[in-house]
Amino acid sequence: MTNSAADALWVFSDWRTEYVSEGRTLTGFFVAPDGDGPFPGVVFHHGSAGLMAEAKLGLLELVGMGYAVFAPIRRGFHGNPGPFWETLVTEPWGSEAMGPQLVSALTGECDDTLAALEWIKDQAIVDPERVAMLGSSYGGVMVMLAAGRQADFCAGISFAGPSITWPDAPALQEVLIDSMRRTEIPLFLIQAWDDVHLTPTYVLGGELAALQKQHETRIYQPLGTERGNGHGVFNKGVELWSADVRRFLARWV
Repeated sequence: MTNSAADALWVFSDWRTEYVSEGRTLTGFFVAPDGDGPFPGVVFHHGSAGLMAEAKLGLLELVGMGYAVFAPIRRGFHGNPGPFWETLVTEPWGSEAMGPQLVSALTGECDDTLAALEWIKDQAIVDPERVAMLGSSYGGVMVMLAAGRQADFCAGISFAGPSITWPDAPALQEVLIDSMRRTEIPLFLIQAWDDVHLTPTYVLGGELAALQKQHETRIYQPLGTERGNGHGVFNKGVELWSADVRRFLARWV
């Protein structure tokens, strides 16, 4: 994990922009299809290690589907002002006291998520009535938290969120289950078979099913040979999810 500014964000340098959240000026990256628009929009939320260079392939796939894409960087990541989430989790990992600290840190980051949503809606090239949120790992958590806060977006897709943390943070489990109960938008939960834990899709998808809410779940084939290789499904499995994501977004956005 890293919150360093000296990393691989150079691959997104042509897309660089800024947005403001709670008085902080934060970096983001915005790219749109050729043409005048307005285009439907997608906000993509990175995971706990920040925005990886490998995510560019997936982001370009979304642009190729006809979406304007905003990839905001949240507080504390890549040199952005504000606390990096790990510094706010001071109790031993997996302890009872750790869970509420993690929830508090991610809830703060979700405020940046909502600010990013408003930013993309303010862009003249984007249709503000047709915006979705996608996220990978903790970015998927951001999508679900925002849905639970009934933020104004059309649909959400979580890639592998929060498969690493799930068994270690019952407090986060409870918050996400509550988000499933509160959401009013369609959600699509995606993992690869060799992700760290598949339980989030089963539990959260099961909650949505029990409540008869619009949703999809999909667990794709393994991406590697060891448990955990599939956690990077957004980056490494574009050919697996592209058709399903295209169909889901076309239906709801």
